[in-house]
Amino acid sequence: MSLNHHNLEIIIPCSIGTLEGRFYYQENHDRNQGVVICPPHPLLAGNMDNNVVQAITSRVCAHMPVLLYNYRAVGKSSHPQPDLPLFEYWNKLDSQEDFQEIIEDTAEVLAWSRRFFQEINLVGYSFGAYVALEAATDADNVCSLTAITPPLAEHDFSSLNSFRKPTFSILAENDTLLEKESHDHCQTTSLQTLLGTDHFFLGRESEIADIVLQNIKNSL
Repeated sequence: MSLNHHNLEIIIPCSIGTLEGRFYYQENHDRNQGVVICPPHPLLAGNMDNNVVQAITSRVCAHMPVLLYNYRAVGKSSHPQPDLPLFEYWNKLDSQEDFQEIIEDTAEVLAWSRRFFQEINLVGYSFGAYVALEAATDADNVCSLTAITPPLAEHDFSSLNSFRKPTFSILAENDTLLEKESHDHCQTTSLQTLLGTDHFFLGRESEIADIVLQNIKNSL
C-alpha cells in the first residue's frame, strides 16, 4: 500500500446484524467513484485478506478508494447460527445451493457504500463474481463489473447476457474449477485469459491487479 493511504476498520449494517469491513482511501481521492471487492467462497480462503483481494486493493487504492467486506459468519461479521462452525454453516449453504441471503447482504453493502463514494466499480473473485453479478443486477450505483475466474459450471451466470454496464471477465488458463464449455456467457464481456496459472493466481497476483485496474480505467 502507498504510504499515503488510510485503512479504516468499518462496521456495515445488514439484515442479520453487521458485516466486518475495511475502507482504504487517500486524502486526494475523488469520491465520485470507488471499488467494492466481493471475496471468494469462505471455504476457499474467501475473506478480506485473500491474496488476490489484497493485491487488487493495493494497486487500485493508488487511484481510487476501495471497500472490502467479509461475508456473514466470516471474521467479525455477524453469524446467523453462532452455534454452527463456519465450515458447517457454509457447507449447509452449498448443499442447499441457496445464496440469496449472501446476495442480499452484498446489495446492502453496495447501497451503504454511498457514504464513501457515489458509483461502484464492482469486482468479484471466484464465488464473489457470482455474488457481485447478482447483487449488481438491481443496484443503480454500479458502473462496471469485473468477474475474476467466475465459477460458471457451479452457478448461473446467464445475467451476464443482459448486464448493460461495462463488464470484464478474467480467466486462468489452467483453472480446473471451470469447465471450458461453460465459457459462453463470458463472450458477452471483455474477456482476458492469464496464461500459465490456475484459479488461485499464486505468484501472479500483481498481474491480476494490473488487469483489474486497467479494466476499470477503460470503463471510465
